[in-house]
Amino acid sequence: MTEEERQAIRASFAGKRVSQMTEIERKVFDEDFQYGISTQPSRRQSYEDSGWRKNVTISVLELFNKIPICRK
Repeated sequence: MTEEERQAIRASFAGKRVSQMTEIERKVFDEDFQYGISTQPSRRQSYEDSGWRKNVTISVLELFNKIPICRK
C-alpha cells in the first residue's frame, strides 16, 4: 500500500468512531496508533517524594507570620 493510499484512508476515517470504520480503515488506524502495554509498572512521584507537603507547610507558616492577627 502506497503512502498516498494510506493518506486517503486516513482522511476517510477522520472523525469516525472505531466501530464505524471499515476493515481496511481499522487496519491503517491500528498500525498508526499502536498502543504499547508496559511490562513495568509506572512509578508516579508522590507528594512526599517531591517535598510538596513540606513546602506547603512552610509557606503556610510564613503566611501566618505576616498576618498581624496571628502574632502574639
